[in-house]
Amino acid sequence: MNEKTNKALPYSQANLLEVAKVIKEGGLAVFPTDTVYDIGCSVKQPDALKRIFKIKDRPLNQSLSILISRPEVALEIADFRDKDLDILKKIWPGPWTLITRARVHMAQGGVGPDGTVALRCPDHGIALELLRNVGDTLAVSSANLSGSNSPVRFEEVASEILEQVDAAIDAGNCPLGGETAVVKFDRKQYNIVRTGCVSQEEVARVERLVAQLVQG
Repeated sequence: MNEKTNKALPYSQANLLEVAKVIKEGGLAVFPTDTVYDIGCSVKQPDALKRIFKIKDRPLNQSLSILISRPEVALEIADFRDKDLDILKKIWPGPWTLITRARVHMAQGGVGPDGTVALRCPDHGIALELLRNVGDTLAVSSANLSGSNSPVRFEEVASEILEQVDAAIDAGNCPLGGETAVVKFDRKQYNIVRTGCVSQEEVARVERLVAQLVQG
């Protein structure tokens, strides 16, 4: 068996709990989301975050995304208000990354130099189950080397990535198979930075919701 096969655990409840244990103890894991395979770690483990930056050869000022298990968690981390929750529940779970001001302190790499945090709640049962088992949040980056495409199938995760993480879940193809859409908020304004794998109709639907967030 090669290194890649050794690292890859097929999805099962037992294997997911094993991967969650690795993450809670400060390790890194590759796992699927609705869009692409990600490398993730605990946001409470600064050394683990640094390892992701090293693997990706990524500047520390390009903060990682934070996956959350449910929209309510966004109210604890970012400057969304309680009354925003109904709108957030119409956007998440889904392929949308929302960038806004952070409410809490995080280890370097979890919050950007400008004080913003990039949040997403994935619409993927395995990712959500993993999140619930590690404490509702994970710092993540797509499981690709800089300059290469983000993997939408486990077979596309580079061996160099798998050699440097501590565990991996192989769950076949990511259903949406592409990058998330990204919205960045700046006070009472917003900008759709990227539409990613999202359809024009879905972009229009979510843009109406985002407009309500900034107007509220």
